Amino acid sequence: MKIKVIGKAHLRGTSKRTGNAYDFVQVHYNGPARGVEGEAAKTLMLDPLYFPLSSIVIGATYNVDFDDRGYVVDFVPASGK
Repeated sequence: MKIKVIGKAHLRGTSKRTGNAYDFVQVHYNGPARGVEGEAAKTLMLDPLYFPLSSIVIGATYNVDFDDRGYVVDFVPASGK
C-alpha cells in the first residue's frame, strides 16, 4: 500500500497505567477507512530500531506492507512517481 507521510513523532517513556516502557515512531497519513466518506486520518506505529524518525521524510510517499496480523513488516520510500 502506498501512503504519503503528513506527520511524524517519536514517542517513548513509561506507561502510567502498567509501568511498562514504550518506544515507537508514529507516522501520520490519510487513507481509506470503512464507514468514512473521503479519507480518514490514520496512524502507523513503527519500531525506531528499524525505522528511525530521522529517516522518515514528511511529504514523501512510502510503500507499506503488513503481515497477516496487521503489523508493519516493510516501510520503504516509493520509487518512481
